[in-house]
Amino acid sequence: MRNKRYLNRLGAVLAGVSALSLLGATNASANWNSWIGSWTDGETSDRWNEQGTYSQLQFRSCYAQYAGSSHQTVDILMWVDKSWASDKKLDRKIFSECFKGATHWSNGEWTDVPSGSVKLYFEADKVGSGDACCLLDVAEVRQDTSMAD
Repeated sequence: MRNKRYLNRLGAVLAGVSALSLLGATNASANWNSWIGSWTDGETSDRWNEQGTYSQLQFRSCYAQYAGSSHQTVDILMWVDKSWASDKKLDRKIFSECFKGATHWSNGEWTDVPSGSVKLYFEADKVGSGDACCLLDVAEVRQDTSMAD
């Protein structure tokens, strides 16, 4: 009985940890909130379904560990996931405002998203000065599909 309780607790803990990962499900819907912990160059988000031709990312309270004060930035690439072909790269955005403190947001808007239903994801292409030197932490990540707000 004791081993069964232990395994149940262990399963619950592992499920909780999995739920904390960015966009826990690969088929997540658009308009979500999450966070980033210890990303370096080349790290990517999970995929989400996008229905329109617009997508927005916002980062709040960013920190690039080991980057030094003069390199507190992150270059973000948005990608269209293509199942049977090479993924399509959309515009690059440089986020720096979110590194100015807990109440500061960086905002990236992509208006070149292909129409129809597509899967998108983003990549931390260059954290700090690049060359996998630095680890990115973001207290809050927001994704939105509406230009109206």
